[in-house]
Amino acid sequence: MYITTILSPVGVLVTMVILALLVSLVIMLRISSKVADNNARLIDRVTTLEHSALHQEQSATSVPQGNSPADLTDYELYRWFDAQMDELRLYCQPEIDLKTTAQTLGLTQRSIIQTLKTMGNPPLTFTEYITNKRLAYACTLLQDRPHWNIDAVARETGIMSDATFRRLFRKYYGMSPSEYREQKRQNALKAVHSAS
Repeated sequence: MYITTILSPVGVLVTMVILALLVSLVIMLRISSKVADNNARLIDRVTTLEHSALHQEQSATSVPQGNSPADLTDYELYRWFDAQMDELRLYCQPEIDLKTTAQTLGLTQRSIIQTLKTMGNPPLTFTEYITNKRLAYACTLLQDRPHWNIDAVARETGIMSDATFRRLFRKYYGMSPSEYREQKRQNALKAVHSAS
């Protein structure tokens, strides 16, 4: 009797409806998870942009008052330039280039190139400098935002291609972003256990 009920058209229909509902539930949960990741990333990004906008209103982004780039030593100019890049997170803009950066900071392209060449250790091109900044920021995000997927981290750093991000990360750090995140998580757990 039981087998007949399961094989009946109504039983098959009920089974198919239940399976369809389960598949729909799984799909909705995955979509919900991605939306939550994107929302968290968006909230963090808006907060960062608000902070940057507030800072831009409070302080000028040009060379410190009373000085021209020629008045600053290479070291002072590099430190100021690097601080501005960090504060404004210009390196997170996907289309960042030397010309736009120079205009934004009130510097010449030549002064930026010379500063990176002179003060970079090793000497850096503008592209290498931006890549270093993006990947360093990615490391911070991988640790501070464990709920973000690797795609979200890549986009937040201004690298729009997941494959490019993973390739660069492996080249610079010798491991994938996921492996880096797991290694940092394991190190933090070890530190907690050894402290107790």
